[in-house]
Amino acid sequence: MDVACLQVPNFLVALARREHPELARRPIVVGGAPEEHARVTACSAEAVKAGVTIGTTLRRALALCPTAVFLPMQEGFARAEAERLAGIIRMRSPIVEVIEPGHIHFEVRGLPRLVGLTDPAYLAELHESVAGETGLSARIGAAGGLFAAHAASAILDFGFGILDSPSSPGDRPDRDAGRPPIQNPKSKIQNTLVVAAGRERDFLARVPIEVLPVEPLMHQRLRLLGLERVGQVAAIPLSAMQAQFGPDGRRAWDLANGRDDSRIIPQREETRVTEEIELPAPAVTSGPLVAGTQALLERALAHPDLRGQTLRRLDWWLNLESGEQVSRRFVFREPTSDARQMLFVVSGKIERLQLDAAAAGIGLALSGLCSEYAHQQTLWQVGHRRQRELEQSIAQLNARVGGPQVFRVVEVQPWSRIPERQQALVAFGS
Repeated sequence: MDVACLQVPNFLVALARREHPELARRPIVVGGAPEEHARVTACSAEAVKAGVTIGTTLRRALALCPTAVFLPMQEGFARAEAERLAGIIRMRSPIVEVIEPGHIHFEVRGLPRLVGLTDPAYLAELHESVAGETGLSARIGAAGGLFAAHAASAILDFGFGILDSPSSPGDRPDRDAGRPPIQNPKSKIQNTLVVAAGRERDFLARVPIEVLPVEPLMHQRLRLLGLERVGQVAAIPLSAMQAQFGPDGRRAWDLANGRDDSRIIPQREETRVTEEIELPAPAVTSGPLVAGTQALLERALAHPDLRGQTLRRLDWWLNLESGEQVSRRFVFREPTSDARQMLFVVSGKIERLQLDAAAAGIGLALSGLCSEYAHQQTLWQVGHRRQRELEQSIAQLNARVGGPQVFRVVEVQPWSRIPERQQALVAFGS
């Protein structure tokens, strides 16, 4: 195996159930309270069965699933947990790409051999480490190519037993091969899956078409055409797929036939400085919140990684006594390292906040390092100091060239009818 894919199915719902185990079998909707004018960010399988989908209004979700538990969208918490999960993988792989929170591609070529384990044993140990450190149940698939690894992790969420179902005539694997395409034991509960090298096409033949990286509408159209497995897509002529779906059809046909040239693109590590404090007393007014934010900004800007740097983004959040979190993101029009300028932008939002509970803590994160912008000042700025600097610069220019280089216009005979006699050019400073 060369690459692996780790997925935490329904990441936001998984976080909610980890924090609240009593919600294990209850329908969950993430996005806010039903009376808020917002939309569903994530929902559990139980809510989906009731008709709730991502993007549905919260009021509509309540009407569809009255027994659902509505939870706020805690962006700061979810972002921190996703970064924590990615950090665990970075400690074990040299090349890591985060596709989205809870979905990671990483390289595993040669790593099992370094620690003296087989490929399935290595993935099983990695799964145990992730589950032990995060409390989340992940699905890990590995193969020689990215799409096969992604399909291996996705099929675990569909159910491992789906690979044991009979194949249709168009997706029969190669019966002459002496080894199975899957190296893991055929257990009903499976969290890791390794696709044998060179057997990717045999494995993909039985995988549902939903693993293809195309729009959901294309999945629906494929099923309407009677295509349920990736192997059936591979058996269709390329010209027919392109005629029906265009470039997406060509891409799906190539992947179904095991032609995958995609590579892991590691993200450049971003410098991010985070500071957080607990308020000495719960606060509901803006005064303590602004003062606490100012203290955090001064502390964060003193960090060694930010010295001499300017920043473009500030993430700010409040931890409420009710357990909820209120977060805001500020992107500065021009990068800055001035705490007063940052506080001026943030304080306006703080003063307009309407909190449902008292704030118990404040946190912020500075990121988006970039170079500082240069600003051209007006040349004819008034003032004796500016005039003196201008005269000195012109004198240095004249001395370097050996003659006057800057002139000014003066009136000579403004009453004359000849334009050339009305004004004249004289050396600046004469």
